[in-house]
Amino acid sequence: PTAWLPATIAQAAKLVLTAGTLLYYRRYYRLGAFDLPVAFKALLCLPFALLVWIGPLLLLGSIGLVDLNNMAREANFTALNFWLRVFNSVILVALFEELFTRAYLLGWFHQAGRQRGPKNSLDAILDTLDQTPDIGGGLSLSTFSVALATLVFAGGHQPHEYLSAVLYYALTTWLYRRAGSLWACVIVHGLTNLVIAFLARYGGMGFLW
Repeated sequence: PTAWLPATIAQAAKLVLTAGTLLYYRRYYRLGAFDLPVAFKALLCLPFALLVWIGPLLLLGSIGLVDLNNMAREANFTALNFWLRVFNSVILVALFEELFTRAYLLGWFHQAGRQRGPKNSLDAILDTLDQTPDIGGGLSLSTFSVALATLVFAGGHQPHEYLSAVLYYALTTWLYRRAGSLWACVIVHGLTNLVIAFLARYGGMGFLW
């Protein structure tokens, strides 16, 4: 929306639309357990999540494939826009992206993968659109589902963030498997976005945003 709306209005519109969508579909959520062990695993994962996100960007900048300084100069950090974006990133984006990519997409691709058989992968994916995934109460994790969901997650980011997004999604999918709860991914996602926001505004790393 920033292509045709002022940045602050675009952030406000994103807040309203995303929050409204989450509230409308709230009865369908299956986030899993939310307890101290889950939160502890998420906190332990946080430094590694930051490393796999920021590290590749710094590497690309150091070898000249990305102009990090130019990206930092273009960052918009007006107070209202910044805090709207922080709220969106830490709360709404963390919930929405995890529900979409991990609860919905993994379930969809997992079901499609189980039905491939004589079909090719594309036909299996399309034929599964109108089905309700039935995975017996387990996590929708398979090589097929994780690979495709990772591609979708990475594709939702800027080209210079593709490598970071792939590594981040792989790490947090491992966390999802270890914790057995989507809350672990939501927590680490929100905290990662929060740290990145403050590094961008106060740590001279505007290229992160």
